Formats: sequence, C-alpha cells, structure tokens
Amino acid sequence: MISFSNIKQYKKILLLFLLILCVSSLLAPLIKIAADMLIPQSALVTDLLNYKHGSYDFGRVMRRIVMGVAILIIFLFRKPLMINSLSTIGIKHTSGWWKHLQMGFFLSTGIFILYTAFLFITGAKILQVDAKSPGDLFFQLFKFLLIAGLVGCIEEIFFRGFIFQSFLQDMHAVSAVCASSLFYSLLHFFKAKLLVFPGFQPLVGFMVIYQSFSNMIVNFTAIMPTMIGLFLVGVVLSCACLRTNSLYFAIGLHA
Repeated sequence: MISFSNIKQYKKILLLFLLILCVSSLLAPLIKIAADMLIPQSALVTDLLNYKHGSYDFGRVMRRIVMGVAILIIFLFRKPLMINSLSTIGIKHTSGWWKHLQMGFFLSTGIFILYTAFLFITGAKILQVDAKSPGDLFFQLFKFLLIAGLVGCIEEIFFRGFIFQSFLQDMHAVSAVCASSLFYSLLHFFKAKLLVFPGFQPLVGFMVIYQSFSNMIVNFTAIMPTMIGLFLVGVVLSCACLRTNSLYFAIGLHA
C-alpha cells in the first residue's frame, strides 16, 4: 500500500494543486450564493465585486477562494508535506535578517526607479499624478508600499518558501529553481474573467477553472514574452533564497 508520506514532494505539490482546484470549485457555488445575498445589502460588497448592470466578475472571487482553500489545505497537510516549523519554509531567526530584507527592498526599489525614469525619458510613459494634495499623495504612496509588501511576503512564502523548498527535497538545485520558477510564471496567468448574474450556478467554479486553462492555451503566444520575464524573476528570487538560506532577501526584492 502506498502512503502519502512515500510520495515525492513534487508529486505531492501536483496532487495538492488538483485538490485545491477541486475543493475550490465545489465551494464556489455556495460562496456565490452568499455573495449574491450580500450585494443588495452591502455597498462595500457591491464595490468589492464591482457589481454593475446586474452582473460581476466571478473570476476575481474565485481567485480569493482558491487562495483561502490553498492556505487551509496546506495547513491541514503540513505534516505530510514536512512543514514542521516556519524555519522549514525559510522564516527563521538569523542575525542578518533585517539587513537582507532592507538590501532586497532598496535594490528592487532602485531598479524600479531607474526603469520608470527610463520610460518617462523615452516618452513610453507620461507622468500623471492623481493625488489632490500632498497628504493624498503620501497616503497613496503608503498604500502602494503596504500592498507591495504584503503581496511580496505572501507570494514568497508560497512560491519560494513552500513550492521551491519542496522541490529542493527531491531535485537538484538547478532543477528545483527552474521547476518552481516555471510554476511561479504559469500561475500568474491562471485566471479568467467570468461575468455572472445572481442565481445558483452549480458549475460556476469549474467554469472558471476551465476558462483559466483555456486562456493560457489560446493566448500562449501572446503571453510568452511576459511568461519568460516572470520565469527569470522567479529564478532570481529562488537564487536569492538559496544564497541567503532564508526568505528575507527574496521578500525585499519582491516587494
């Protein structure tokens, strides 16, 4: 009898991914019912769902469902996945953690500023300031940095802390870097826009999943350049993780 503990880590990741999609698709109709009920009662929900002309994009909702289910399933299966502690995924107390975090953040910020300045100088972009006052500008900048930090932290814990570290257990470093970076790149395009109207739709989750796979296949040529770029970003972040033996430098870079 084959137990889950005897399966290689990269196979566990694949099975886990399929399980997450399946559970998310089964939960989607129930969550849609809840969302439909809240729309006429809450202006906040209406705004969050961008509810217009009697419909909203359930693809956005589905992405949140998948994220929530992924966190829950990874937590429930943490022992078979050999996630014994935070240090297992690169969150460990080291003497230089703050230095690594700062170094990654300032390096990525510097590159971003130079790249943005180049776009403005060449005319590829035009500077447009939407802020109504210095206070509003400061608030928008703070919100941007906060969101960037949260996204960087969450994605690095998932992709470099969980996926990459799992691949490292069964693969050589180069193979693990390439495989996890490819997974990182592909998942950025695993999304779909599906307009839905209020009402029970038992297959709505599966429809979004199908459309997500379909979009990747149909638009493969168009998304190829961006996919390669994200793959290279994943390689850099994975190498940063290997170099420092922690996630802090990679989190700073990502943010």
